[in-house]
Amino acid sequence: MLVFLMDNRYMGDEMRVATAPKATEEGVLFTVEVGFRERECLVSRNALTRLRRTGSSEEDLLDTYRAFEDRIQSVARRMVVAGASGSPLVLFASSFN
Repeated sequence: MLVFLMDNRYMGDEMRVATAPKATEEGVLFTVEVGFRERECLVSRNALTRLRRTGSSEEDLLDTYRAFEDRIQSVARRMVVAGASGSPLVLFASSFN
């Protein structure tokens, strides 16, 4: 099986579009997949700033997201499994304590 991890993913005979992370005024929007279902999430600007421990411009938000992507997605998945509500599911700085 081939897997392309850019904006398009090839999985077997199916092609699906994965949502690329996107910077917003509030933070960075992204999706996680849990149990074959996708969930839209937002990691807040404050959480990203705290992870990086510096001020952030919009470009820096995406850089910070990418630098901490594994940790951010892991926290988001745990919150989804725990039944956290919200659309998008918001990860605040306190989510990383």
